[in-house]
Formats: sequence, structure tokens, C-alpha cells
Amino acid sequence: MATDEELIADFAKGDETAIAELLSRYEQELFAFLQRFVNNAVVAEDLFQETFILVYRNVRSFDSTRRFRPWLFTIAANKARDYLRLNVRHTVQSLDSLTGTEAGNDRSSYVELMEADVSSAPERLMQDEDKQAVRQALAKLPDRYREVLLLSYFHGFAYKQIAQILDIPLGTVKSRLHAGLAQFARLWNGRINKQ
Repeated sequence: MATDEELIADFAKGDETAIAELLSRYEQELFAFLQRFVNNAVVAEDLFQETFILVYRNVRSFDSTRRFRPWLFTIAANKARDYLRLNVRHTVQSLDSLTGTEAGNDRSSYVELMEADVSSAPERLMQDEDKQAVRQALAKLPDRYREVLLLSYFHGFAYKQIAQILDIPLGTVKSRLHAGLAQFARLWNGRINKQ
């Protein structure tokens, strides 16, 4: 299987199927990232298409010494930021509309909650409810916190890669992750206290 960078080189040489392969590789992950980022599936679909149009137009100028995935997510994050900047009004749902139940005496960290991987049917139902509550809590976070949490916990980028994608210093990534998790924790605790 060709690497992303090899596919870009093939595309630069005129192989149109190479870009289709890249699209196929990143379709689900990138769409999920954008949907979580802007909290709107329809807008995420548009941003996804705009991202790949930009990739298509600029792939020949891609620096082959760099990795493709962080470059792709940089473009997507910039498109999402632009959208949010231009559309100041954010959809915010009331805390009363959150779903999910407290898992008895089971206490999980907020990071574990975001990364939960459950297999049994009752646990899966609780996980689905928790995922919905996590999405709603993430939607309430300021963009600067949400974007670093998404890139780190949902997409597994290293701090250094996040700094490159968002074009911010490494220390800023760390402080935003810390502050974002603290704010997420407050939102999550508010959800549990409302039940």
C-alpha cells in the first residue's frame, strides 16, 4: 500500500486516482473531525468538500518532506475556524437536554470518557448516551479549547503536530488542553449534578 506522500507524488505526475485514494483514506476521520469542530453535519460536509478542493488545488505545492495527514488537518481546521468566525452564532443546547446517566460509583476521568471503548449492549447504550453528552459538552467549549481536544483525544495527534496544524506555540497547545479539560470537567459535573 502506497503512503500518503507517495500518492501525492503520483498525483503530481498526473495519476488522478491517487487523490481519490487519499480522499477515501481520510473521508470518515476528517468528516468526524469537522462535524465535532462545528457541531453541524451539513456544514461539516461542505467544509470537508472545501478542504479537499483546496488539497486538490494545492497538492502539487505540497512539501514532500512533511507528512500529509497534519497538512490535511491544518487545512480542515482553518476552514472550520473561518466558518465559525464568519458565523458568530453558535447553536447551544441547554444542559437540561443532555442525555446519559451517572455510572453508579464508577468514576472515570474526562479523558477516559472521551476515549471509552465498550463492548456489552447495556454498556454500549450508556456509552452512546455518554458520547452524546460529551459531544454536547464539547460544543459548549470555546473554539480554541475544542480544537485542541479534538485533535488530541479524538484524532491522536501529538502536541507538536497540533502546534503545527493550528500554527500556535507548543506551550499554548499544552495550556489550552489543560484549560479545555478543566472547562469540560465543569460542564460534565454540571450535567451530573442536574440529573
